[in-house]
Amino acid sequence: MNQTKKILAYLGCIAFTILGVWLLTIDDTTTMYSLWKLRVAGILSIIFFGGGGLFMAYKKVKLLKNHKKEIEFTDRGLSIWEAEEILWNEIADFSLIRFKGNRLITIQMKDPEKVIANESSWIKRKTMEYNLKTINALYSFPAYMMDGRAEEALTLCRLNMVKHQKP
Repeated sequence: MNQTKKILAYLGCIAFTILGVWLLTIDDTTTMYSLWKLRVAGILSIIFFGGGGLFMAYKKVKLLKNHKKEIEFTDRGLSIWEAEEILWNEIADFSLIRFKGNRLITIQMKDPEKVIANESSWIKRKTMEYNLKTINALYSFPAYMMDGRAEEALTLCRLNMVKHQKP
């Protein structure tokens, strides 16, 4: 499932980027719409979808180049997309939920309010508060980011937590 979603996302980016280029090449006689509106739509399509596709490709190439995975388990903690590690001794549990059509693995923290209070970035703090209110967890990631079925990914997360947490 994860490969299918990724391929569809790339194909969508390519298709909308091509559409944007096409909108930039339309001449005045072939359309009933205002030419400047078509140009703006074309530019926005190229920037948004072309940029999004390039960003996704960049992240994937960077992971491959560094021999990393999207989800990394280390002795210290869990890292998602090479972001700051979430330490094992702060994680209480993992759970699998369905949210807006996606299966998410959520990371329950032992003291979520403390984690929020210690976050220096107000954007991250607001995101954590929103996540806590909507999915009852500060952090989450799509289950398809890990190999195998969602239940197997959840089991792997829990096994790593038990393995690395100090008694």
